[in-house]
Amino acid sequence: MSALVTELAMEAQVNVLGAMLIDPEAVGPLLHRLTAEDFIEGRYRNIFQAIKRLRGQGKDPDPLMVNDALGGNCRQILAELMEVTPTSANAEEYAAILHRAALQYRLSELGEQLAEAAASGLDEARAVADKITALACEKPGVRIMDLRQCYEEFLDRHSEGKRPAYFTWGIPALDERIYVEPGDFIVLGGYPSAGKTALALQMAFHIAEKKRVGYFYYENNDKKLFDRLVSLKTKISFGKIKRFDLREEDFRQIVSVQNALTAPSLEFVDASGMTAADVRALALGRRYELVAVDYLQKIPGSRGRRGLNDFERVSEVSEDLQSLGRQTGTAVLALSQLTRPEKGKAPEPGMHSFRQSGQIEQDADVALLLYKEAGKDPKTARVLKIGKNKEGEANFAMRMYFDGDTQTFSRVFPAPQKDDPGKRRQKAQASFWDGWQELPDDGDNPFPEE
Repeated sequence: MSALVTELAMEAQVNVLGAMLIDPEAVGPLLHRLTAEDFIEGRYRNIFQAIKRLRGQGKDPDPLMVNDALGGNCRQILAELMEVTPTSANAEEYAAILHRAALQYRLSELGEQLAEAAASGLDEARAVADKITALACEKPGVRIMDLRQCYEEFLDRHSEGKRPAYFTWGIPALDERIYVEPGDFIVLGGYPSAGKTALALQMAFHIAEKKRVGYFYYENNDKKLFDRLVSLKTKISFGKIKRFDLREEDFRQIVSVQNALTAPSLEFVDASGMTAADVRALALGRRYELVAVDYLQKIPGSRGRRGLNDFERVSEVSEDLQSLGRQTGTAVLALSQLTRPEKGKAPEPGMHSFRQSGQIEQDADVALLLYKEAGKDPKTARVLKIGKNKEGEANFAMRMYFDGDTQTFSRVFPAPQKDDPGKRRQKAQASFWDGWQELPDDGDNPFPEE
């Protein structure tokens, strides 16, 4: 254990407790910022807990009350704490130093445990490494706001006239209805072969034009994923790419979009065998602003928890991915399989359709459901439905056209009402990303009016 780390942690504990003992007004803010785990020395932890108990009883703790709460034998140590802390003016700074010092101390302890565990076996070492990752990602304190503070902050936010930088997905109808911020958990569910990966790639590629994105895949590989992007951006047949049947004009087209293909900050990560804790550690190290996981049911459970059934494992993974966002501010887009509908029943899925766990439904801030449109060409006709939307409109469905030959999803406008002869059919609108195209009503529209 580093002597410097230990000394720093001990000094910070003394300063914080001294401030709490000499100034009752400092107690409340410090209790909100710190926990007993921040005190590495047992006797100092006991003093903090005594102060916390007294405050919970509605009392303003003074040295006599604290001493009595501790059994009456702590006069000397309490006096020493107050003597080395002449003022509480720097109490907030003391708390910040204490939390950092305690974190360093615990990480140092775990580092020693990791060295010992590595000699025993890989699983033991990985279990300790998971603890290190979780500790490094934990929040420094609890944010507590009363209604007046919320009111004042609300006015400040809205008087500035700056809209939050919500994530955009490349299709205006979706951008207008879901308000995804850093730390949110988004789930894209779909039946097998519905096109989840193709749609997620389009979304991730679009977002990567402005933010750092990590695409963690548990199936496929980076070559196959990039082949899809080449087809998407060049509109060259995906079949030709897979058959290595490219002509000179195809290569010219690929070269012409080189910047558009390579400029976005998108990285493919081979996540085979990676737990949710591994994803979090790598996401922090690579500074990703959005993590896409393809797909949720493939993620193994945390190390050290053997014997989980599929339901328990998937529930744990869902909770861990949600925590990844909450604790680090990284948005998470997780693909998920849906349970196939029973024969003879409508293919339209609901929030109950997520495979192997209802926890996914509970954890998601936004849930998108992708499925083939009934009664239409199963190769091209899709529906994208907002199944859950904590901050906006849900149960909104939009008709999509999937061109498998170029790995492209496009929005299709609904037809106008037939009983309104004066209403013209809506025309295509220019999209800010050429991967999303509003299809005009011409002879090629795959969804003609009934």
